Amino acid sequence: MAIKKVGMAALLAFAVFGASACSGNNVTNEVKPADSTAPAQNTEAPKTLEISWMGQGARGKVEDNNKVQQMIEQKFNVKLLNRKIDANNNEQRNLMVASGELPDIAFMATPVKLYEDAATRSIPKAMIEEHAPNYAKMLDSQPTGWKVNQIDGKDGEFYALTGYKEEWDNLIWGQVYRLDWMEKLGIEPKGELVPLGTSGGLERIFFSKESFTLDEELKMFEQFVQDDPDDNGKKDTHGLLMNNSDASWALNTVAGAFGFGWDYNLEENGKVTGYAISDNYKKFLKYLAQLYQQGLIDPEFTTLNRAKSWEKFAAGKYGAAQVQIQAAGLMPFTFNRPPGNLVQNDSNAKFLFTPPPIGFEGQQGSAAYTPVDGFGYAMVIKKDVTDEKLARILQIFDYINFDQEGLMLSQFGEEGIDYTWEGEAYRSAVIPIESAEADREKHGIGYYNLSIQHGDVAAYYANEGVSKLTEMFFGADEGRNMAYRPYKWDYFNETKYNDLNTTYGAQLKTITDEFLFKSITGEVDVDSNWDSYVTKWLNSGGSELLAELEKAPKVADLRKN
Repeated sequence: MAIKKVGMAALLAFAVFGASACSGNNVTNEVKPADSTAPAQNTEAPKTLEISWMGQGARGKVEDNNKVQQMIEQKFNVKLLNRKIDANNNEQRNLMVASGELPDIAFMATPVKLYEDAATRSIPKAMIEEHAPNYAKMLDSQPTGWKVNQIDGKDGEFYALTGYKEEWDNLIWGQVYRLDWMEKLGIEPKGELVPLGTSGGLERIFFSKESFTLDEELKMFEQFVQDDPDDNGKKDTHGLLMNNSDASWALNTVAGAFGFGWDYNLEENGKVTGYAISDNYKKFLKYLAQLYQQGLIDPEFTTLNRAKSWEKFAAGKYGAAQVQIQAAGLMPFTFNRPPGNLVQNDSNAKFLFTPPPIGFEGQQGSAAYTPVDGFGYAMVIKKDVTDEKLARILQIFDYINFDQEGLMLSQFGEEGIDYTWEGEAYRSAVIPIESAEADREKHGIGYYNLSIQHGDVAAYYANEGVSKLTEMFFGADEGRNMAYRPYKWDYFNETKYNDLNTTYGAQLKTITDEFLFKSITGEVDVDSNWDSYVTKWLNSGGSELLAELEKAPKVADLRKN
């Protein structure tokens, strides 16, 4: 029942190159010369302000006086102090807060708690409208825009600045299969196969709208395990990639085939319940236990974290994996994961990418990337930041996230040095130059920004393969309709759910993970241990969380507004 963190680690690692399906909005990012955005371009500051900053791309490698920093400092008459920690590392973030070293503006995962703990200050709507007009226009364009991070009882004041990507509103997982193995073993793909490109590896990745059923997958996995698809004379290949650290990165599609979204609550008998104690989850566990018993799941998965399982995929040991369209479309930031890591390692490897598999009762889909809409992630303002400094922060924030000049340098670097265009400038994808990739954060590229993709800049984040997948399926209604969302969600902090989740979330995850792994490996029998597991889950704070969720609005109603 832990809050779903919008923001998977891989996208956080390089949010610049996340694919976007943005379209159809009247308000777009500014893609005009820098002097077209008045308040955000104000360089006539009365004095130099010192501002400490930690953006979403912080990984501890930023260098002081980097080129993006110099640009911001010169334009806004500020001195930036960079925090050299990994924004993805919970321990480092918590230590930073506990030691009183929270930067003036920082990417943080718990904006509500930080405000309630008096570590941060509120951000007035009036100041956003005055000093970050482009950001304000984006919030205006969305029904929930000015409701996200609204402080209860303080109209027009907010806990944090929030990120936004239209693609998050409908982003789901799909399934990728070793097509070369299928061809070798005589396994027929389904539907029309469309290559995602003509070069760069995309010519070896094919998409079909026709998914396999779980029964069909099971038969396929049997052949992947038994029939030596890699011709090494050993039975050392497996079906679906799995790991021990991030089930949501491996089992979202299988969960969807059993009618629930990973990490999301659902309706059962007219009431809200946690996915991990639902009847559908019980069926899901029994199915995976069956696969493990039949030898179709890698017996080493309990010892593999996500990175190690990706390495094993790159070594050619798995016949299938759950992936998103950025990975299937070979966006450069995904080359460390399936299928891109194997595309680069093996020139003979071919892949089939499809929507999620279909379950025994016809269910299909995966958890939507975000529970309600396209908003996600947050940057907070430290409690002792003055209005004068906040105004300057908002001007910088608006400039680097919305203005063409500021966005291009802060997110992508210098054209010809750090990136090139896939096609026509400002109408195609931004392609990083490989020789500069390791130095991006060092030079400040991506360090200061928040994940915001709105309007016309969508083209910057989607290469040929992603664009084709978005057009064919994942940006269309048939793809969007496969997104599982929570039944209820305390989106605007109207209940005590978030406080209780902070108290109980970690121990509930431990209970859930333990039962998940023991069920799959057969250490416990699902049927005979189910009732005691559910009771333990409920008695460990789960029942209190569910009681608060009953007070929360239905997501279906939130999406109507």
